Parts: sequence; structure tokens; C-alpha cells
Amino acid sequence: MVIEQPSCWILSDGTIGMEVQCIALAEALGFQYDKKHIKPYWLNRIFPSLAQLPGIPLATNFKQVTSQSSPDILITCGRRHAGASIALKRLSKGTTYTIHIQDPKINSKHFDLLIIPEHDRPRAPNIILSNGSLTRITQAILDREAQLIKQEVTSLIGKKIAVNIGGDTKDNKVDDETIQKLILSLNQFSADYECSLMITTTNRTSEPLKKALTSLTENPNIILWTGGSRNPYAGFLGVADAIIVTSDSINMISEACSTGKPVNIFPLGKNSKKREKFIGSLEKMGLVKYFNGEYRSWGYEPLNETARIANLINIKLKEKEIIQNAVDTEPGRCP
Repeated sequence: MVIEQPSCWILSDGTIGMEVQCIALAEALGFQYDKKHIKPYWLNRIFPSLAQLPGIPLATNFKQVTSQSSPDILITCGRRHAGASIALKRLSKGTTYTIHIQDPKINSKHFDLLIIPEHDRPRAPNIILSNGSLTRITQAILDREAQLIKQEVTSLIGKKIAVNIGGDTKDNKVDDETIQKLILSLNQFSADYECSLMITTTNRTSEPLKKALTSLTENPNIILWTGGSRNPYAGFLGVADAIIVTSDSINMISEACSTGKPVNIFPLGKNSKKREKFIGSLEKMGLVKYFNGEYRSWGYEPLNETARIANLINIKLKEKEIIQNAVDTEPGRCP
């Protein structure tokens, strides 16, 4: 049955890096979405495929859904939400079309469509490969956000460099030596090239790292955001001449590469093999270089995987007569 305006749910436990990818895809698809906050059922998190069995709940805080109350389309991200997607598919009696982002490490048959990073390399007919994370960064958003922070950066001198700082990951804790290396490198870089630094942190940035970054703000041409007010992250990307981003976040690197501006990767400790492979692929494409203390300028076609993948999904939905007309979005760089 063709649906003129399909209902769309996003299931999220509040993990920002996963939630923002779901939202980015829903927006690119042109869907109005309803975000549902869930607490994933423990069994679904450990053994997602068991959610296909009768009696397994969708989530611990979510009332049961039926085929009448379920959405036409469901978007989820990350292994922790895979079980909830499978459960909703079962509860809807197969009527909900499920789109899952990131490799759930289970058979792809449990989903209608999987969006898997290129660096994970699985293959199946219902899998679309992406080069990095799906992002909401577009030129229109960069221009809008740049206007909003214009007054904050008018006094900054020289080239403006956006510095995006992550932090600890499950396989790496940022130690004191790495923190000191980062601080010294940023301070020296700003002095050598008489440029301004616009620094933002994330919820993974440790307090010791935040404290060390604060010491840089003795320089009036270095500004730092660590929370507590409107996040200028996208605005900084919009006004920046170049970007420095730490190596711990595929999301942040993908967002930086969506700008078309020089992206310098600063190693923040040990990288996982997956991140190393991802960064290596971007190096070969000419999008990123590892930070070496020098100001370098280069150009490239901005990474725009969200629009490219939305186009592919819309074609599939139209072929299956789930939607009437595919939303035409501007295609981006193909991997």
C-alpha cells in the first residue's frame, strides 16, 4: 500500500551520537518523526535476535504496541537498539519497515534495511554502505549557525580554527601525557601561525582534559565551550578556515568532513582498528591529514553521505510502494 506521508519513529536511549544519526536520516528522507525515549530491555541488548520471540518486550519502559499503533517506518542506531527494532517488527506483525544504522553484529535478515559503515565491510542485498557516520551538517546549517555566533568571534585575529575535542572511549582512556601533548601542540600552533582557536568539548571529555584546555584561554584569541550554554559547535565549523578534530570520534570526523574544509586529525591516544581504517580511507580520498603542527590548506568535495543514502532509501521505499514519491536530495560523495 502506498502511503502519502508515512509515520516514522526514532527509538533512542539518549545516546547523542546514535540519536543524531537517526534524526539526520529522518530529516534527509523528508519524514516527520516521533522520537521515543526507551530503556533497552537487558536481554535485547545482549542477544538482540531473541527479540523476535513472543513475550520479549520492546523496552523496559515502553508499553506494548500493536499492528494498529505501530509506525510505518522505524529508524534505530547501534547494537543496543537492534533488539528493540526486531521486537517492534514482531509486534507490528511485520507491517513496520525497519531501518537500522550501524552493524548490529547479527544476521541482516532481522531488518528491512541496514546502513553499515564502509569500514565494517559486511555485504547483503539489504545493506547500504556509508563512508562514516550520517550527519546533519549541510552548507545551509553551517551558514545559519555561523550567523548566530558571529558576534562571539568578531574579535578573533588571523585564521580561525575550529578545534573539536572528544575524550575517553571504551578502548582508550586519555592519559596525562596525551593531554599535555595536546595542550602544548595547540598553544604552539596558535602562536606560530597567529591564528585563533575555537574549541568545543563533548560529554566524553574528562574533567582533567577540560581543566587543561581552560588554561589555553589566557590567550584572548582562544575561546572554549565546555557546556552550560548554547553549543556553538556547528557555528564554529561554519566560520572556520580549517578544523582540528581528535581521532576518537567517527561522528565528529564525519561532521568535519561535511564542511569541505581542511580537516586535521589529532591522535588522542590509541585508536581502534575500525577508526584507523576509517581515517585511512579518508586520507586516501584527500579529505583529512594527521595534524603535524603546520597550517595547511586543501580542498575537496564535502562528504554528504546522509543525502546520498537518503536518495537510495527513497528509491527502495518507492519500489516497495511504501511511499508515493521519492524525496530528491542532493547526492554527495560516493565511497
